[in-house]
Amino acid sequence: MVRVEVRGQVVQLPRAAVERAHRLAAARAGSSSRSRDLALVLDWALNTDAAVALRRSEVRELERLAATHPELEGLLVALASAPKRRAA
Repeated sequence: MVRVEVRGQVVQLPRAAVERAHRLAAARAGSSSRSRDLALVLDWALNTDAAVALRRSEVRELERLAATHPELEGLLVALASAPKRRAA
């Protein structure tokens, strides 16, 4: 499992799904700065035992990737478990 912080909550994501998402984001990194940023942060998360904080833009990009690739459905389920913050 890979630990990431989403909206102030630590969420455990399946390692295989994170590795797949990392490869997909890295493949798009040349044409998308959001994908590049996501690839970098996922690489960090895969290579550390600490929880790595995802910014909102990285969470949105990860959700977008997961929504378009059925093999990443486990990521959507795990991300949905993080509580949404209400706008002030």
